[in-house]
Formats: sequence, C-alpha cells, structure tokens
Amino acid sequence: MDVPGRVHYKAAISRLLLPSSSLVPSDKLVIVIRAADSPLLPQQRLRSLLKTVSWRSSPQHLTTTAHRFINVLRIPNVMATDMTTSVSSIGSLKRIPQSRLQGKECLGRSSASKTRQQLKWALYTCAVVFCLQALTEMVDAEPVLASSLGFCKPVPVLKGAPLHCCLPAPRRFPIRFRFPRIPRTFSGRPILRERKPAHILQNDPEYVRKYNLAYARMKALPDTDPRSFLNQWRVHCSFCNEAFRQRKTPGPLGPETGVLLQVHYSWTFLPWHRMYLYYHERILASLINDPTFALPFWNWDNQLDQDAAKMPAMFLPNFGIPNAALFDEFRNSNHFPPKLLYLGYNSKLEAEGQQNLTDQQIKYENLCVMYNQVTTKISARDFLGGPYVVGTDNSAATVNVSAGETPGESGGMESVHNVAHEWTGLINDPDHPDNEDMGNFIYAARDPIFYTHHSNVDRLWDVWKTIPDKVTKSGDRKRMDFMSRDFLDTEFTFFDENQDMVIVKVRDSLDSSKLGYKYTDVSESDNMWIYYEPLPAQESSKTCNSSEYPAPVPSGYNYIGMDPVSFKLDRRAPTTKDCRDKGVKSVDQLQEDVVLERVKIPHSEYARFDVFINYPAANRRTRLYMSEFVGTFTHLPSGMVDMSKSVSESASESDDKFRIVTIRYSVNAALKRLGITDYNTDIVVTIVSKGARNSSPKTGFTFSNLKQDFQ
Repeated sequence: MDVPGRVHYKAAISRLLLPSSSLVPSDKLVIVIRAADSPLLPQQRLRSLLKTVSWRSSPQHLTTTAHRFINVLRIPNVMATDMTTSVSSIGSLKRIPQSRLQGKECLGRSSASKTRQQLKWALYTCAVVFCLQALTEMVDAEPVLASSLGFCKPVPVLKGAPLHCCLPAPRRFPIRFRFPRIPRTFSGRPILRERKPAHILQNDPEYVRKYNLAYARMKALPDTDPRSFLNQWRVHCSFCNEAFRQRKTPGPLGPETGVLLQVHYSWTFLPWHRMYLYYHERILASLINDPTFALPFWNWDNQLDQDAAKMPAMFLPNFGIPNAALFDEFRNSNHFPPKLLYLGYNSKLEAEGQQNLTDQQIKYENLCVMYNQVTTKISARDFLGGPYVVGTDNSAATVNVSAGETPGESGGMESVHNVAHEWTGLINDPDHPDNEDMGNFIYAARDPIFYTHHSNVDRLWDVWKTIPDKVTKSGDRKRMDFMSRDFLDTEFTFFDENQDMVIVKVRDSLDSSKLGYKYTDVSESDNMWIYYEPLPAQESSKTCNSSEYPAPVPSGYNYIGMDPVSFKLDRRAPTTKDCRDKGVKSVDQLQEDVVLERVKIPHSEYARFDVFINYPAANRRTRLYMSEFVGTFTHLPSGMVDMSKSVSESASESDDKFRIVTIRYSVNAALKRLGITDYNTDIVVTIVSKGARNSSPKTGFTFSNLKQDFQ
C-alpha cells in the first residue's frame, strides 16, 4: 500500500534535486542556478518531496512546495554558479546582479536572456510535475474519508435498547486543521504542555482539583454542545462502532459510500485516537481557562514504580480530594489497588479462581508482553496495523480477497491496549454482559480513565519510533510510520474547543510536538521492557519435530477451540521481491511474521490468542516470560450490524455476528533465541485461545490459513 510504483515520470524532471535546508528561506523564493548537469533524480528522493502534495492540498501548501521545487533546479550550460534571482511571483523574475560570478564579470544580455528562458522552462516543468502528481493521486490513492455528518445509525448492545451515538451538527461551516501556535522561550525552544504520569500527579492536590473541575464543567454542558462529556463519549461510540459511513470525496459533506466506518483494526487506530485526545484535552483546558493544562497518562507498562501499573487512585472513591467528576461506577472493584494491571489477563481463568500470580510474576509477564507487542514490531504494519482504504469493511464477516477487499488487521499496540480495557471494565458480571464501561468500545469513553489510558497508548507510539533495531539481521532498520497517501490523507472530523467541526488528516497527527505537547520522560522504566530478555529456551523447543504436526488447510476450515492447537508452518528464505513496498534496502532488514488469515471472531465477545513457537505443550497456564512466546492478539467487544442476532439461538452463526481479522506475530527475535537460523527449518506454531468460547465447533474460532510473511 506504500507509495512505490505510483510515480513514473522521473525522466521529465531529471534535473531536480532535493534542497539543503539552509537554502530555503521562509519569506521569499530563491532560485539557485548551477552549472553542472544533474543526474537523474532517484525515485525515492522524488517521492519524499512529492508525498507532501496532493490535489487536495491547500494553495498555501502548494506554493510552499513549488518554492522548494524551483529552489532545487539545476539548469545545464549555465556558467553562473552563485547567481541568485528573487522571484516575487511565478510570472515575474527580478535579477539580482552580483559583482563576481566564479571570478568573472556579469554575463551579458544574451546570457541573462538565456537564463530567463531556462528558468521559464523550469517553471513549466514544475507545473507539469504537479499535474502529473495530482492525476496519479486521483487514480491511485484511496484514503478513507469520514465525518460525523449525514448517515448515523444507532449502536446496538446486548442489554437494553440501541444507543444513540450521533453527534450534533456544527453551527458553522467545517474548517481545515491548522497546527497550534506554540509559544517559545527567548532562546527559541518550544514551550509544550507536558503530560505526566497519573501515579505522580495524584499526589498533587492542586492538579487533582483542577482536573476534577475541568470534567465537572464538561459534564455540566448541555447535550446540544459538542464539547459536553456526553458528546465526547459519542465521538468514540460512533467512530468506533460503525455508526457512520465512509465518504467518496474529501470533506464532511462528500457523498457517502455504503461501507460502514470503523477506526479500530487498522492503521487508523493510533492517529485517530491521538487527535481525539488532542481536542478532548484542549476542550478541558478551555473550560478552566488554563492553556497549560494537560491530561495525565496511566503508565501501566511501568514495572519499576510500584504504583504505576495500579488503577490510579485519583479515579477511585474515598480519595481524600474531591474527585466526583473523575469517578465511574462501572469499574471492576476486584482490580482496585493494590492489584496490578496484568497484561496476560485471562478473565476465564480468573472466574475459575485459577489465575493466582504473585506481583513479581505479573511484572515479568507484563515486561514480556510489552517486549513482544512493541519492541519486536519493527515494521509499521506490525505495530500500527494493516491498511484501511476506502471500501474496506472492518465490520464484515465475509471478505472477497479476489475483489481487493482486506480484512481488519490490528497492530501490536492495539492488542495490548485492549487488555487494560477488559481489566478495568465489568468483566465476569452477569448483570453487565456488555462489560461496560471500559470493557467495551461502545461504552469505554464514558469513563474518564479512558482518556488517561489512551494518553499512555499515544505516548508508546512516540516511544516505538525511538527503539533501536535489535530484531532484524541487519540491526539498522529505522522504525517509521507509513508513507502511503492512503494512510497520510485519511480524513476525519472532530469538534474543537470553539465548537467548530475540524477536518483532520492522518498526516497532521504524526508529530506530537507539532501538536504542542510532550510526555514526561520515563525511559528508565521503558528500557525494562525494551531490552527485556525472556527465560532461556526449553531444550524440547530446540529439537521440536514439525513433521509430527498437521499443516493448516489453505483457504480451508481451521478450528481453534478451548484446547491449544498446533500446526506445522513451512518456511522459506526472503527474496528481493519481499522487499518491495516495505521501505527496506535488503532482505536482512525484513521482519519475519507468522500470520493467521481471516480469523472469524464474534463482535460481542472478548477473544485472546497467545502464540508460541516450537512449544506444543503450551496451554492457558503457561507463563508468558518464555523464549517461545511470540505475542498475543486481543479482540474487545464492540458494536454490531445487528446485535439482536447475537442473542438469538437460531441465528447463532449469522454472519452479522462476526468480523474477519488478520493477525500477525513477529518471530525474528524468538527464532534467534531458539537457535533457528536456517530459513529451510520449518517450525511448529501453537495457538492458545483464552477467550470465553467453549469447545463446540459451532461456537469456536476459525481461520482460513497460517502462513509466513515478511514486512
């Protein structure tokens, strides 16, 4: 899905070169003319400049990029190497004479005339490039476009009437996103709002009072106000539970498609939630007239500080400082402090009284889960999630691959974040089958702790980009976001602190510092899971015979019940073909994945699949801090097309009840620990289901194939 393959007009602009940052002033356009002929511009360098421009770009952005194009022109057969020409507009050129040009006097009129002709040719070339770029994007780019205007369906639930999650119409015409003005110190350093750990801030009475006041005022706003707490909940309820439809053209008033919108299970998960928190935070700050206010983050991945992974006390009753606006009655009181959030949590075992780990065991497992869900995920696809383009239906139970449809594909970050949701919500409560509030996407944003939880998820996105490569054979691959326009131009709408509807693109979300905030440095605790070393491999894992286990049936019926299942996986060495569209230079930079294709999961149920390599003895009680453990996938209950069918016995297998997902597990590090260096060595993949499903084939999980892949 990345850009490579979409730009084919390199020869037409063979004398364009990327500028050095020192050559581009911000207040005027400068053209630098050089004597030497230029080599063909490498496609990758061309893309790095053109990727910022599309036919949807604003005039200001097009002008800025046009300046950059002209600034890097190399015109052949021109003697002057240091002559500069000031351009006040595209159509008029004013020559700035200089006393000496490479030790010679000024060129004559014929030289100046020739220079102007060449500059004019250069400008025409730029115009052609922009046209070609626009046409290319119109044909090839398919970003998801969405807003809260137009169609909006009720969101069905297991218990009670369907919920109204639709948002009010904007009072004014929607506006385009602009980066905030960030104040700076006298030395020029930006002054950013700082999001701090909740377990530290709860010891600051002044902050807790301010935080509580902000939510109290938000909850006091009328339902017609898009800034109200009710409507802030509705934002998540609607965008995350298929209440809206995708749009065919940019803008909130563009015609709709017939495909429902879902921001989970794909690369939109992290960017959408970042911008959701961005506006939520700005609304809270405006309500207390404090532009420096910042949300806290629940630092649940922190296994160094004893209080960090506990449910923050300032959200709980009997806190000692007024916090009524931060309280939510639908939380699992069995998980209140001193309990630690357990990232290997299994509600089924807990209900059976068989999940009895010491705090030290929980910490070890939490470190291992974070290591496998973040550190080992070196590719954007493994960490952020799979592509989500117009026409992709993440709510669907059937996927026509031959027609170009792709199933939902959660990244490693989304799966681990789901655990905190389930652990906090009312799981195992028969009076609350929807696991509200945090335990279900429908209700989650009704709990103020949701925003603190997602603040940490957002922080971990920034951390992921800084983690060194200890995964691939080369050891030098840089972690990067997707560069595809399908990703960058994905579009959503939010309401800001002025009640205006703002149109936001994913490209606007990629740098948190440009949004005016930063996170307290907790790298000491981060490093515990970044550089975590699991227990040594079992001897049996090194001698496991894959031929003793069945291979999955391609495009067939492969069943996962309550008992663990093991399959033989055929492996091969990567080729240069695997490097295409991956942003890597060699096969040694590729990440090897084990992929479960087209897994069928009920919308309304929690699911978890832990996967082990060459350890078929794994079961629900197997510790996760083993070398053979390669990661987990989790699915949180969410809205359905028709929830009524999920409670109908006769319709228990209705397609409307399920969604189809693809699941990736990164195995480079595990294979290295097991001493498997030969790509011709097949492996055994063991899947341990920890959902609440029983062993009946009619109600188990199925998948279509198990395969090796490279990212």
